[in-house]
Amino acid sequence: MDAEGDYYHMPNVTFYPSLFAWDSGFHAVTMLHIDPERSKRELETLFRHVSADGHMPHEVLAPSAATRARPWKSLMRWLVQWAYDRDHASHLVDPPIYVYAARLAFERTEDTEWLKRIWVNLCRCIDYLLDERDLYGDGLISIVHPWEAGTDLSLQLLPALGIDPQRRRDVMRATTYAMMLYRFNNAHGWRGDDLKAANRFVVEDLTMNCITVRALDSAVMLAGQVGDGEAAGRYASRAEAMAEALERVCWDEEAGCYFPRWNAENPRLARVRTLASLLPIFTGRCRGERARRLIDEHLLDRSGFWTEHPLPFTPEDELVDVRPWVDKKLWAGHCIWINFNWMLAVSLIENGRLEAAWELTERTAGMVLSEGFFEYYDSRNGHGRRIRDFTWPGLILDMMEACRTC
Repeated sequence: MDAEGDYYHMPNVTFYPSLFAWDSGFHAVTMLHIDPERSKRELETLFRHVSADGHMPHEVLAPSAATRARPWKSLMRWLVQWAYDRDHASHLVDPPIYVYAARLAFERTEDTEWLKRIWVNLCRCIDYLLDERDLYGDGLISIVHPWEAGTDLSLQLLPALGIDPQRRRDVMRATTYAMMLYRFNNAHGWRGDDLKAANRFVVEDLTMNCITVRALDSAVMLAGQVGDGEAAGRYASRAEAMAEALERVCWDEEAGCYFPRWNAENPRLARVRTLASLLPIFTGRCRGERARRLIDEHLLDRSGFWTEHPLPFTPEDELVDVRPWVDKKLWAGHCIWINFNWMLAVSLIENGRLEAAWELTERTAGMVLSEGFFEYYDSRNGHGRRIRDFTWPGLILDMMEACRTC
């Protein structure tokens, strides 16, 4: 989309004709290897859409021209118009990968004037997460809808939704959860304290928190470039506190990995392994023995994540007893998502595992070249699944560049 001063990539113009926050972060990273100026424009457009209360919307509806030729899509938007505010923006938030993307864009272009233009709103959306979403009071951010994790119906999130993947009848609950929970949150005005008290869905999610830690460290670096010492100190302190809270709250010594926490009344870990269980190595702050265990015991385990077609978001042993309907739900079944392959390739490089990073990159590139650009890929055979011409596989360009220069 390049109109009315806005420039951004839709994840897919037919099925996802909107501006999506973490998608634009991924797109901006890809565009750094094609046209850095357009990468900066994408991020500048995104940061202009920070809402009045400071949150970065998960989605902002594209101009109607994007769907004018698709009456069914316009009808669907009309039916769910209650899900957006007066500016056509979602109440949901996304993991702030776009802040890390902004750091990469600055490092590539050294454009201080561009950075100054986005700086205030970049801080506002970080501050919203830190100030409004620490619902457990332990330094970690809570999500109040599964879409805010970006991982939709991940098996890690099902316990908090009251969905049992082993029950046949729960397919209906898995189908209607998004709309029902969104309406529930609307009724409570998306007020964090009220949603915590209601305890319908309040989760300290790993994807959200790990990406936020990396975003905070990115903001510290960027603050130095604009001379904002107060912000640099504040974000450095919060990054350290969040990383420490991940270790204290989410680490499971016996399993040797991390799990999200849910249930505000009686907090407990959702002990299901997914790639999110390994994402603390993407923070850049998980080191030593725990980082080694994440990589050697899990990521590089050929019976778990390091399979013929890497990396399955959920390992096969977690899917043995689930019902067939699970495989039809996003992020729940046999799926490979290129954004997680990218984040974990970066993590392998930063932990000195260059050979593994190269192998992951080569095998991911081979899958994309063979199948084309898809929303995700089947972890059993590497085949492209669901939406064609989806933009996330473009991240393979950054994986290749990172390996080449490491």
